[in-house]
Amino acid sequence: MGAESGAGAEAGGAEREDPPERAAVLARATLERAGARGQARFAAAREILAFEEYLALVARDPARHTRGAAAYLRDCMDFYGHDEVRGPRGRVRRFRLFDGPTNGGATRVLGQEELQNEVYKHLTAFVERGRVDKLIMLHGPNGTAKSTFVECLLAGLEDYSTRPEGALYRFNWIFSDAADRAALGFHERAPGRDDGSLAYLEPEEITFKLGSELKDHPLLLLPQAERVGLVEEAFAAAGLPCRLSDYLRRGDLCPKSKEIVRALSTAYKGDLRRVLTHVQVERLYVSARYRQAAAVIQPQRNVDAASRPLNLEKSYRLPAMLGQSSLSELSGELVDANRGLVEYSDFFKRPLELSKYLLTTSERGTISLADATAQLDCVFFATANEKNLAIFKRNPDFPSFKARFELVRAPYLLRWSIEEGIYAREVPAIARTKHVAPHTTRVIALWAVLTRLCRPRVKTYKGDLAGLVGKLRPLDKARLYDALQAPEEWPDAERRELQKHVEQLAGELDAAEEEFEGLVDAAYEGRRGASPREVMSFLHEAAQDPQFACLSPLAVLKTLRRETADKSLYEFLRLDPEAGYRDVDRLIDDVEGEWRRLVRDEVHGAVALVEEAAYDQLFEDYFQHVKASEAGEKLRSRITGQLEPANAELMGRVEGLVGISEKPTAFRRSLIQRVAAWAIDHPGQKVDYKAIFGDIFQALRARYHREREQAISQLQTQILRHGTDDWSTVSAADQKKVLAALERLEGRGYCRQCGKEALVYVLRHPGAD
Repeated sequence: MGAESGAGAEAGGAEREDPPERAAVLARATLERAGARGQARFAAAREILAFEEYLALVARDPARHTRGAAAYLRDCMDFYGHDEVRGPRGRVRRFRLFDGPTNGGATRVLGQEELQNEVYKHLTAFVERGRVDKLIMLHGPNGTAKSTFVECLLAGLEDYSTRPEGALYRFNWIFSDAADRAALGFHERAPGRDDGSLAYLEPEEITFKLGSELKDHPLLLLPQAERVGLVEEAFAAAGLPCRLSDYLRRGDLCPKSKEIVRALSTAYKGDLRRVLTHVQVERLYVSARYRQAAAVIQPQRNVDAASRPLNLEKSYRLPAMLGQSSLSELSGELVDANRGLVEYSDFFKRPLELSKYLLTTSERGTISLADATAQLDCVFFATANEKNLAIFKRNPDFPSFKARFELVRAPYLLRWSIEEGIYAREVPAIARTKHVAPHTTRVIALWAVLTRLCRPRVKTYKGDLAGLVGKLRPLDKARLYDALQAPEEWPDAERRELQKHVEQLAGELDAAEEEFEGLVDAAYEGRRGASPREVMSFLHEAAQDPQFACLSPLAVLKTLRRETADKSLYEFLRLDPEAGYRDVDRLIDDVEGEWRRLVRDEVHGAVALVEEAAYDQLFEDYFQHVKASEAGEKLRSRITGQLEPANAELMGRVEGLVGISEKPTAFRRSLIQRVAAWAIDHPGQKVDYKAIFGDIFQALRARYHREREQAISQLQTQILRHGTDDWSTVSAADQKKVLAALERLEGRGYCRQCGKEALVYVLRHPGAD
C-alpha cells in the first residue's frame, strides 16, 4: 500500500514538473520560429548589402534606386492610389494617402483635395527641374489640418519605406582587426568573403562602425563621372529616359565620409575597390519618432544644424588609418531630415534670424556650417497661420523669402458633409455616457460652414447669372457647394444655369483682400469663420448641459446661441453681416430651420401609415410612364402583362400632388434632363431618384401629411403618453401604432429620450417653414 502510494507520489511529482518543461519547449520553439521569420524578412528586404551588390540593384532598377527626395515623396503619394471626387470646383483627384491607409484612418485629412493636388504639382515641378529649390508653405486659418497634412505625408513615407517599392539605402563605414595585420583597420581580405567586403562581418568581428548623419546616398561614393555614366547606362538598358536629380548628378559626400574616402585612398594607393570593401549598405527606414529622414522643427530657438569635431571625443577609438583625419559629426533636425521631409511648424513664430539660412538652403540644397558645407536632398515644408503671414508681408525681407516659397492655401472646409466627418469621429468621446441624437454633428457642421461663406460679388457676373447669384442665401450656397443642389423652389432652367457656374462662384474670391481690424489680409472664401477647434469646444459645452439627457441638435443650438452672444470672444463674430452672410444669429436660425425640416420628416414618417418605400415606388412608376410618354413608347402592365400606353391618369395624379407650376410637358422634359445630367456625373451607377428629385419627394410627403395632419398630430400626442401614467388611457389600437412608431424612430438612431424630445419639438412647430 505504501509502495503504491510512493509510486503515485512520484508520478504526481513528474506531472507537476511537466508543465514547466512544456512551457520551456514552447518558449524555445516560439523564439526559433520568430528568429527564422526575422532572418527570412531580413534577407528578403535586402537589409544589408555589399557595395557591389547594391550597384547590381541599381543596374536592375535604376528608376527606383536613383530617386531624389521630391520624386520619392511624389511616388509615395501615387503608391496608395487616388480617387476622383466632386467638389465645388468640379471633379478633383483625392489621394488615398490622406485617408490614413497606413494606420487604420487614425491620421487622415478630410477634404482639402485642392491642397493635395497643389503639393503634388510642386513636387512634380521639383522633379522636372532636378532639385528642390523652394519651400512649400501651407498657410491658412487655425484648424485647417495643415500639420495633419504633413503627418499624413510622414506616416505614408514611414510605411512606404518598408515596402520593396519604397526601398531606400544609406551606408556605414566598417573597420576590423585582421589576423595578418596589427594595426586597426588594415587588412588584406575580410573573413568569410572572397571579394574582401566587410559588409557581412559578425558584430564581434567589427572593431569600428561609423555612419553618416546625413544618410548619404550610396551612389555618392562613386566619382561623379563613373556615377553618372553607370546611371545613364542603366536607364538606357531599361529603355527609360534618364532623369537624375542634381543631388546625385552633382552632389558630394558629407565632409566626414569625404575625409574617410581620402584617408582610405591614401592607405590603399588610390584603389577604390579596396576603399569600398569598408562600405556596408543598409536599408533606410523613414521614422518621424526617431528622426530618420523625417523631422518637425518647432518654433523654439534651436539650432537646426551644427557640426563638431569627432577626433576630440574620447569615447571614439578611431582606426589607425583615420587617426590623422579631421572628422566632423553633423547634428540637428535638418540633418536628421535629410533624404526625406522636414516641416517648420508655425514658421512665422520663429525668430526671423533663425530662418534666414533658408534663403540659400532651400534654393541651393546646401547648408553652410562653421567648418563644413553639407549637401541636402530634402523636401522642405512649413506651416503658417494666415494672420501671421499677412503680418510678415509687411516685413522688408518678405520679397526675398517669397521668392523661395511656394505658397499653398489651406482654407476652412466649405462642404458641411465633409466637415461633419471631423466631429463624427470625436463626438462619442465628447458625449461620454450620453447618447448622441441623430443630426447632431450635421447641425453643427452646417452652422460652421455657413459662418465661412461669403456673399457673392454680383458685379463680377453678367446677364441673368448676376441675378441668380444675387438671390443666393447662405443656406442655398451651402447646399450648392455640398451636393450641387440649387434652390428647389427655382425653375429648372435657373437651377441648371446656376449649377453650370458653381466653379466660377467657388473661385470668385481667390485673389480677394480685405482690411480687417487694421490689417490687410486675404479674403478668400474659407479664410474666416468658425474653426473646427472652436466648434469642438461648443460640442463639449453642449454635452455638459444638464437640461438634455442626450447630446442633441437642440442642445447644440442652445449652446451656439449662448456662446456667440458675446461678439468679442471670437474673430468671426466681429465680421460685418452682409445680406444674411456672416450674420451668426440668423445663421443659427437657418440651421434650426433645416433641422426642423429633417426631424419633421422623420417623425411624420414614423407615425404615418405609408412606408417610405411607397413614395419610392410611386415616383419610379411615374417616371417610367413619363419616359414612355416622351418617347412615344408603350409599357408592359404589371397586372395584364400587355403593352399599354403611358398612364396619363397616374402622371396627372402625381403632378397634382407635387403641385407643379409649369406645363406638364415642360415639367416632364425637365425631369428627363435632370436624370441625363446625373447619369453623366455618375457613369455606371443605378439611378438614385431620391438624390435627383429630393424636391419632388419632399413635396409628395408634405402633401400626404397635410391631408392627414390631424390624425398624425393625434398619434404624436399619444406617443408622448408612453411611459407615463396616462399610457393606460390610450386605446389598444393606438398603443400598437405608438410602439411601431417608437420602433421606427429607434431604427433611425433615436433613443426614447431624444425621440420624445424630437416629438415635442415637432408638435410645437407643426407648420411648414
